[in-house]
Amino acid sequence: RAMEKIFDYPWPGNIRELENEVERLVVLSGTEQKVGPELLSPRIREAAPSSGSGTGKGVNFKFAGKLKDAMEELEKTMIKEGLRRTKWNKSKLAKELGISRAGLIMKVEKYGLDKRKIALKAEEAALAARNGGSSRGEGEVA
Repeated sequence: RAMEKIFDYPWPGNIRELENEVERLVVLSGTEQKVGPELLSPRIREAAPSSGSGTGKGVNFKFAGKLKDAMEELEKTMIKEGLRRTKWNKSKLAKELGISRAGLIMKVEKYGLDKRKIALKAEEAALAARNGGSSRGEGEVA
């Protein structure tokens, strides 16, 4: 429920506002691994869902471990979903995220979110599923 609120919030302050909220949640949650909506900032808890939202459904996010790792996982998810939503228009997504296009491209490369790589991974997964879990071609040795 908390993640749905996070993904539904429009984030007018962009990445900095999101970073502050995640830091706040990590501090407030202590050793708890699940975070309820009651720990969210009131402005996020009470905000109406943004238009075209709903990407938060099914998102698995843990609030344990290092803050840097949690921030990177959330950043990767936001960029991946944003790329899909904008049909891979990096200029549009960079503007939405409040970062430069060059900065977005660096992050896409960092997280391995290149369109061709994602398509190749999906193709390999489909091939592996058809071959009973093995994606090795004929004649390949393990």
